[in-house]
Amino acid sequence: MQSKRVLVIGLGRFGTSIVETLWKNRAEVIAVDNNPEAVNAVKDKTSAAFVGDATVHQVLEGIGAQDMETAVVTFGEHFEPSVLCVASLVRMKVREIIARAATDRQADILRAVGATRVIQLESEMGHRVGADITMPLAQDLLDLASNYRVVPWNAHGPLVGQTLAGSKIRQRYRINVLGVRPHRNRQPGEKPRLEAPTPDYVIRDGDTLLLVGDSDDVSRFVAEVGG
Repeated sequence: MQSKRVLVIGLGRFGTSIVETLWKNRAEVIAVDNNPEAVNAVKDKTSAAFVGDATVHQVLEGIGAQDMETAVVTFGEHFEPSVLCVASLVRMKVREIIARAATDRQADILRAVGATRVIQLESEMGHRVGADITMPLAQDLLDLASNYRVVPWNAHGPLVGQTLAGSKIRQRYRINVLGVRPHRNRQPGEKPRLEAPTPDYVIRDGDTLLLVGDSDDVSRFVAEVGG
């Protein structure tokens, strides 16, 4: 199955770390920044890396932004360029647009422009540091889980028709199934529900399995079975 295609706009520390993580997880990564040195530093961890002004609509078109599934706008400290990028990506009908904001007001504006998700690093890190100070046990748990991922996986391929026990997901990949959202016709207004599966649950095409495991094990599973 084709790997996910992600465009990363801005190659500061935050953007570079996103590129490195996506590349490690075998995503198809396109990166763009107006700093040649930053572009050169990540070119070996991308499918393509471009030097250019991503606030210009024609530049985004030229690098194929309209063909990407996800775009991440990482500027954060430069708000106007973030708004321009998000607006262009919306016009290109990019399905998932993730943008970084420095304040609540910026976050509200980016959502209004069309960002599907807004990240506020300072706020999120503040919550984590607060937890570390007031609840050290909670922080220990966060650190313990830092290398683990919880991901939804849409069932397809060779595992379809097998029971959970028969699929040997846990034995082969060291991954556990937290829950299953069965694929079935629902009544109007009925919300999909996550169910706790039994070992004899038969995996059906289109089911969504919620998987948890070490990042490397999850990446290996996706690479072999398909994401």
